[in-house]
Amino acid sequence: MQPYSYRRLAKDTIRLLGLRDTTSPTFSGTLRTFSLREAPEYYCLSYTWGTQSEDVEIQIDGQWLYVRPSLVDTLHRLQELAADGSSSDLKVEWVWIDRVCVNQDDVEERSDQVRCMGTIYSRGARTLIWAGPDLHGCSAAWTLIDRIYDLCKNENPKAKYLADIPLRMYSDQDHADTELPPWDDKLWDHLRGLFTLPWFTRTWIIQEVALSAKDPLILHGKHMYSWERLGWAASWLRRKGYLRLSQIPDQLQNCDTISNIRRSRNHWRLDALLATTSVKFKSSDQRDKIYGLLGLAAEALGTGGLPDALLPDYKLDVWEVYTKIVMYFLREYRTLPTLALASGIWGDKAREQHTHQYELLPTWVPNWSDCCVSNSEHTKGFSWLLYSATGDATKFEFPEHSDASAGLLAKVLDSRQESVLRVKGLMADTIVSVAPFNEDSPAMEQESILEAWIMTVQSLWETRASECILSFIKASTAEQNRLSGKSAEAIQADGSAYLLDILTTDTTRETGAAAQSSLEEMMEVLRALSHGGDPASYLSLARNFCHNRSFVVTSNGRIGIVPLGTQPGDVVAVIFGGGVPYVIRKDNDHFLLVGESYIHGLVSGEAIREWREGKLDEEVLEFR
Repeated sequence: MQPYSYRRLAKDTIRLLGLRDTTSPTFSGTLRTFSLREAPEYYCLSYTWGTQSEDVEIQIDGQWLYVRPSLVDTLHRLQELAADGSSSDLKVEWVWIDRVCVNQDDVEERSDQVRCMGTIYSRGARTLIWAGPDLHGCSAAWTLIDRIYDLCKNENPKAKYLADIPLRMYSDQDHADTELPPWDDKLWDHLRGLFTLPWFTRTWIIQEVALSAKDPLILHGKHMYSWERLGWAASWLRRKGYLRLSQIPDQLQNCDTISNIRRSRNHWRLDALLATTSVKFKSSDQRDKIYGLLGLAAEALGTGGLPDALLPDYKLDVWEVYTKIVMYFLREYRTLPTLALASGIWGDKAREQHTHQYELLPTWVPNWSDCCVSNSEHTKGFSWLLYSATGDATKFEFPEHSDASAGLLAKVLDSRQESVLRVKGLMADTIVSVAPFNEDSPAMEQESILEAWIMTVQSLWETRASECILSFIKASTAEQNRLSGKSAEAIQADGSAYLLDILTTDTTRETGAAAQSSLEEMMEVLRALSHGGDPASYLSLARNFCHNRSFVVTSNGRIGIVPLGTQPGDVVAVIFGGGVPYVIRKDNDHFLLVGESYIHGLVSGEAIREWREGKLDEEVLEFR
């Protein structure tokens, strides 16, 4: 037999694999080309390519094609479905499978077909998910998933969206009241075993599942399960605080993320999709961290399809793809939240959290490649996903209280080099003192916060005690009280209670002779502010934003939290279009972007007011 020879696809056409009813151990099928508009009913396959080194031969129209063993298992399972007439709702005759239906050796065809991927999946009858054979007997996990789904629907029978499930913090008592199995029950082991399957971390599954016309079906061994039930179970676990527990596998967050996108009444902008998926999902080709989302992106909805800057091009290097995408965001939306994810300087801990490092990747461009740390360990940004009630796309943006540039839009200037970003902004302050947060142990964590507190007292010694306390709490939590589900006032009480606790146990610390308030006066103010406060709630919130960061004092006496790689002498810049200040570092004739920061006293347009009063000069900042 000859190796299979592909003919080049015309525009808006696809190949479909026809299944043959055969019991032969060697898979045999046929490939036919159809117009996307006139294709017969077909199913789309979602599966894992696998990393096995030896490919296996299958027959296509009397010719051979080599594929991964994982795909052969999938094809035989699909043949069984094609031969099984018991399900009137599932007649699998034609399937679309990327490995077979796209010529993987033709770079231009791959790029063209990726551009059509959203259409291919949305026009299919439904997506069939091959999770793999049940090799470890973890199918019992589906029993537990069904129980969680039933709990969700019994409690929230009218739920259509994630927000319809009330938000709660996890408690052991609530867990016991649900009548879910105790934590030592084997069902939880089966659940963890199920989510070790590599399918749950693939970037491509996001659009493969989200775009399915009907409820995607999960094929696991000989059994079949509903994606919708899994998705609601994952969302219930999220809203009840379970996904923060070590007993729950991280991959359930992925299921919740996909389901949230699938249920969304509005499309998501690409920046929002990247912000919520890049840490959790993986790709063998790191360009697919972008390209695997294009079929979902709101930018693809215009009459002309994807803008030129977003068109897939596998001839470009990874760093070129990432740089091109970020420049599109900055020019199109004229706001800077994507810089919150920027790769930053070499040697910074956040930059080292990725399995792939690109020497030519500019400091201002995010590294969206696979992460080598879990989602909980990854550095948290200061920007949010903003869901619209007006039908606009979900986008990645600064929270309302972060308005460092007072609503001004970004001024992105032309550059001769694609790796250079030229923007306008203000050099508002300079870093003078840096204290890294140490999370190696509870004692060292407390010591770090205490040191930051002392820096605050010494810096704000002319400020009233109550203002000093509230400034510290806002800075150490980046004013992100919404993440805890509490009001700003409640977090202030929580933070005051925490400070009261650590100062009570360490009354000998020198806080500086210049401090206006005595320690006892400070303690009295803390007692008044901490009424009803929960120290643990404050610490949990502060950990989110102090992780991989340092506490700083500036030359103008401001305090805040900054990237871990920040050094004395670094500049705090307010860049037009930025909701938060950025730490930047002079490097010969240009700047390096160290990263985003929260500097108390620079997040509400203060620098813009000084500029308008003639106290600060507008400058062109060039980043590489």
